[in-house]
Amino acid sequence: MASSVKIVDGKLILSLPDAQTPVVWQMDLEHAQSSAFTVQEDKKAKNFSLVLKATDGKTEEIAPFETKEDAVAILMETSNVLQNAHGQIKPISVVSNAGVAAAPVAVAAKEEGSDKLGALLAVALIVVLVVIWTVSSSGPSATAPSGAQSASADSLSGNVDPRQSSGVPVSADDFLSNR
Repeated sequence: MASSVKIVDGKLILSLPDAQTPVVWQMDLEHAQSSAFTVQEDKKAKNFSLVLKATDGKTEEIAPFETKEDAVAILMETSNVLQNAHGQIKPISVVSNAGVAAAPVAVAAKEEGSDKLGALLAVALIVVLVVIWTVSSSGPSATAPSGAQSASADSLSGNVDPRQSSGVPVSADDFLSNR
């Protein structure tokens, strides 16, 4: 059986049946963008291991090989697959139909919650504005104190001198007749 290296749904998958310890290994490429693959010699075990090195200095042995050539062959195949993985690095669920990268699922869920909150706030604001508009357009009798209500009623009937009741609308005929 031959070893194989593939990228499927944003994961690098190494199938290494030819290794001293056969292994199928996978790595999520979205979380390991700054990693390095190397071949390290283990003089005690007299083998060569394909190793993943992270940026924080941690190393992870992927598989040991009997010869350096076998380990380097898998290293070069991994390099070739990563270099030619156009559009395969991100999982299918993250890529939209147009081929443009979409937002990750966790962010989309957060934005969906924000959209619901925004819609709720917009509805509440509209209700408040409608109530304010209704109260203000109902006229002075709805919002004026009881004394002001009687003054405005008197001015409409013509019992009060229009010159002394400022701020109260008076018709031109009433104004001129009380001069």
